[in-house]
Formats: sequence, structure tokens, C-alpha cells
Amino acid sequence: MQGVLTVESSAGEDERGPGNVIGQWERLDGSDDVRVVAQTDVRLVAVDRAAWETAQAG
Repeated sequence: MQGVLTVESSAGEDERGPGNVIGQWERLDGSDDVRVVAQTDVRLVAVDRAAWETAQAG
């Protein structure tokens, strides 16, 4: 099985797999309480805000 994460917030619980992104938009429900739990071994890549915005701008 490839890496699986569970993202928990006041809006509910969502499972994420390979290629999915987790970031600030997880808090759109207004909650500061977001919990990410690795269900399996995962490999994460951290991208700072400036690099993310540059990549999104194309």
C-alpha cells in the first residue's frame, strides 16, 4: 500500500493518498484545529509558500 494520510478537522475526516496536497486551505472551515495522521509509512515534501506560489503562477 502506498502512503495514506488522514486529515481531520471540524469539517470532517478526509483520506489522502499519493500526489495529494495538504496545506493552508485545510482550514477553510475557520478552524485552527487540523490534525494529519499517517496511516502508513509516507514520504512528505515540504514546500515553502514562495516556492508554492511561484509554481502555481506557472
